[in-house]
Amino acid sequence: MPSHIPVLSSEVVNLLQLKAGDVAVDATLGGGGHTLAMLKAVGPKGKIIGIDKDAESITRLRQNSSRQQSNGQLVAIHGSYADVGAIIEGCGYQRVDAILFDLGLSTVQLALARGFSFLESAPLDMRFDRSCGVTAEDVVNGYSREELADILRRFGQEPAAPQIAKAIFEARRRKRITDARELAEIVSRAKGGRRGRIHPATLTFQALRIEVNGELAALKEALPQALAVLKPSGRVAIISYHSLEDKLVKEFFREAARMGKAKLITKKALQPDYGEIRSNPRARSAKLRVLEKV
Repeated sequence: MPSHIPVLSSEVVNLLQLKAGDVAVDATLGGGGHTLAMLKAVGPKGKIIGIDKDAESITRLRQNSSRQQSNGQLVAIHGSYADVGAIIEGCGYQRVDAILFDLGLSTVQLALARGFSFLESAPLDMRFDRSCGVTAEDVVNGYSREELADILRRFGQEPAAPQIAKAIFEARRRKRITDARELAEIVSRAKGGRRGRIHPATLTFQALRIEVNGELAALKEALPQALAVLKPSGRVAIISYHSLEDKLVKEFFREAARMGKAKLITKKALQPDYGEIRSNPRARSAKLRVLEKV
């Protein structure tokens, strides 16, 4: 299993202004890299509440942080950040000092046989929480041609959405599409093959993952809750990886600032520098925005 490299980790810890004794939330545990950095910042008298829809992420973190759990420094919750307010309250807190959302897939998740990666042969699942919901296989084989084109346009911003939807529709008439690499090849042929450094199936896989996990709807629910549960001067940091997420975050932050509920800490999104992108190419599209409650 490959190790996970957290994106913009030092920037997150610094901009959240974490200090000894703080109570903070990592709403997207993933590979646990940010969580461990936050644990170090808040020290033995602080606490991190970690949340993830992926039960396997929770299990891995518990294995890697048994000492912090035994002394009560870390609480790992299997759940959705769409319920961040209720989860924090359930842990016995009305307010917290800081919250982080890292909206990307972890390296570990990409390596799992769940169909997240278009480079591997794996079942078309794509669920973060495998105990509920439809799979990507259900979407690919069950949605109408028009519905497929619609989610590719809305969630993938895919210019070739009609052509890809047609290719998927025709391919599944011959046999059910069950494998990630098989789907990637269908999409690649529909787009005329690979021409640049970005794989032709990238936007299609993004759209399917968003649809399967209801990611944008969950983010819309989480944003006002996050602001509500922060203490005055508390901060929320959000790392997004595509324009749909970033647009939601940017608009919510600006509206909160306009209404006098918060102030923008990052006027423009921060992005990884060349050195970080070189050591961790998946960081290249990351954008970090930070908001402080007033």
